[in-house]
Amino acid sequence: MVQADNSSIIHEPGTAASGWRIERLLGPSPLHGSNGMRFGPDGLLYVAQCFANEITAFDIRTGARKEINRNGGPIKAPDDLAFDSHGVMYVTEFFNAQVTTMAPGGKVDVLIDHVPGANGITVYQDRIFMDECRPADAQVVELFRDRRPPKVLVDGLDLANALSVGPDGKLYFPQLGKGEVCRVALEGGAVERVAEGLGVPTAVKFDNRGNLLVLHALTGEISRIDIQNLQKSRVAMLSPGLDNLVITPDDRLFVSNFLDGTITEIAANGQHSTFSPAGFAWLSTVACAEDGTVYLSDFGSILRVAGRGRWERVGWSFDPEFPGSLRSICAGRGDVLYATTMLGNLSAYDTRQRTCEVLATGLESPFGVARGPGGALFVAERGGGRVISVEGKGQLKVIARGLANPMGVAAGADGSCFVSETGKGRVVRIDGGITPVLEGLDQPQGIAISGNDLFVLDTGSKQLWTVSLSDNQSQVVASRLPVGPPAGSNPQPMPGIPGFFPGPIISFAGITAARDGTIYIAADAEGSLLAVRRQ
Repeated sequence: MVQADNSSIIHEPGTAASGWRIERLLGPSPLHGSNGMRFGPDGLLYVAQCFANEITAFDIRTGARKEINRNGGPIKAPDDLAFDSHGVMYVTEFFNAQVTTMAPGGKVDVLIDHVPGANGITVYQDRIFMDECRPADAQVVELFRDRRPPKVLVDGLDLANALSVGPDGKLYFPQLGKGEVCRVALEGGAVERVAEGLGVPTAVKFDNRGNLLVLHALTGEISRIDIQNLQKSRVAMLSPGLDNLVITPDDRLFVSNFLDGTITEIAANGQHSTFSPAGFAWLSTVACAEDGTVYLSDFGSILRVAGRGRWERVGWSFDPEFPGSLRSICAGRGDVLYATTMLGNLSAYDTRQRTCEVLATGLESPFGVARGPGGALFVAERGGGRVISVEGKGQLKVIARGLANPMGVAAGADGSCFVSETGKGRVVRIDGGITPVLEGLDQPQGIAISGNDLFVLDTGSKQLWTVSLSDNQSQVVASRLPVGPPAGSNPQPMPGIPGFFPGPIISFAGITAARDGTIYIAADAEGSLLAVRRQ
């Protein structure tokens, strides 16, 4: 059994100031979710990581790892990829609404833009086919190197995904929203349903005998379909969250998982082995309940920390009452978490019952959420430049407006709240007015209060600050933290997909304070959970 060599991602989690220490409790993540996969002309296995803005290639014989596009590089949100006969790589940028190309020498160009939900891509006899993963009027199209308008083969689809050309010369594609796989002629025309009643089919590929392999994200099943008689059989059962797969000439399968980044190898005899282990896809915030339980939000999942190096999933996107695509969480009473989502909702989610109550809708890009001592919830609206107080279902009150990209929020013991105003590089106190507390920061995001101290995570400078709320004295307690964008880069928010994953798509690193004074950091850059404590 060969495993991916991920040793290069292990490094110190930061530098602590005198009197403080940093521990890594979970992570770092080998891959930040794993999405589209394809063998390149060099024989390496190329893996797209949409949430991390990265493409990594592996030698499946030795496990050696090669970084093709790092976070901060020219390719954003890569979801699927394919190669033509000249070695040019075509990449769909899911959240960035475009398709880019990378030449063998590394030069990157935009092939087409303004394609929301650009997702599956395949190259057949140097013809380029792409589909869109969005919930209304998604299309399957042929793209052209001369950048003439694409030719629409199929429209009106519901969440199309990774597609493939079969031995019959037809184009096969799944529809997640309808639980089916369809096929169409390469020139377009009538669409034929191949299979239905599937558990969220995310990808189709063909094995060496011309059989269609289908991934079921909901159940973790891999099924095989004979495209002549349409008979279906089971190949394997893995964990839910399957995203894409490749087949080697000797009939080995490598299967990616968008939830945790796992890549699983299935040998020709059916035996499973882990090629690349689990991690986090898009870690953003951390919450600590009154009993000390620590929770993490990982885009489409809520996780409970079960001990050092261990976590368990307590909710995910395909649960009937999951809040949705997460931006931030905070702890309520008992097993309840409060969550903001990309669709502009604030919800109360019971992690034990897995039930959800929507408390507010129509918020403008809500990020941080905090619960005050009286039970009121404070929400930072990055898009609206406001802070909202929610005291009951549908009971909203604007307590501050005119802020520059507010993101993090923390509740004071006296009913006031503190907000990281990222657009102005400062943290302010809101208590009938707006008062600066800490200025001169780069990109302040997550904030938390422990006792009489306010903690601020600056993702731009990679520092954790503390400010005394009694005398306003401040200091840096940790630096060189694995948070935020790479040094020297200037990432711009991506547009996302209206009505599905609306933008701005931008990373967010949250923190929380436990009763014992521990500050937990959701280290988004490396996909880890850090604990900062006084010695």
